[in-house]
Amino acid sequence: MLPPAATVPQEAPGSPLPRRLSAEDRRTQILEMAAELFIQRGFESVGMADLAQALRISRPTIYTYFASTEDMLDALLEARLEGLPGRLHPYLNRLEDSAAAYDQLFVALLEERELLMLLNSGGGPLFRQKRRAFFQALETRLQLAELPRAQRSGPAAQQMIFLVIHLLSSAAYAELTEEPFSAEALAATLNTFVNGGVRALAGQTEG
Repeated sequence: MLPPAATVPQEAPGSPLPRRLSAEDRRTQILEMAAELFIQRGFESVGMADLAQALRISRPTIYTYFASTEDMLDALLEARLEGLPGRLHPYLNRLEDSAAAYDQLFVALLEERELLMLLNSGGGPLFRQKRRAFFQALETRLQLAELPRAQRSGPAAQQMIFLVIHLLSSAAYAELTEEPFSAEALAATLNTFVNGGVRALAGQTEG
């Protein structure tokens, strides 16, 4: 008597067949995991082996897409920089109106939660360099020279306005991490400091 024929497992009707990730999908997967680990553990504490273990893939596979975690951080920050100037520019144009404009900009920055967490996920020299480069690129893309006050008072005022982004970014991060913080008080302080400083710079320029 012949043994029973082996049965081949059948896919459930309509179930998708397993597939290999495309190069683009794999790259995205690596970056998403890198961002998650950088935020959870700190940038300097994450290595290629950590990513390979978390993704259950080999280190050579990761090296196919990125030479280092520094390259991943660059890619993550560049991706988040892409649409940020367009989202912030309208608020910057209204900063000289009232303290309410600072509140609105602060709320807009709070919506960039992952970016804020990522920008505060490291403390070493290399990370600080990458963070500084991000803000410099943001400043360039915001094209602050187009702001009315910047046109009146020149580069010094542009730098002062951009200082607002740094201060509010730090404050938004503090808010996200549940540290004690008064957004209303900061908005009032910025309203006095920035507007007063811009007026002083404008006066110097006119003189």
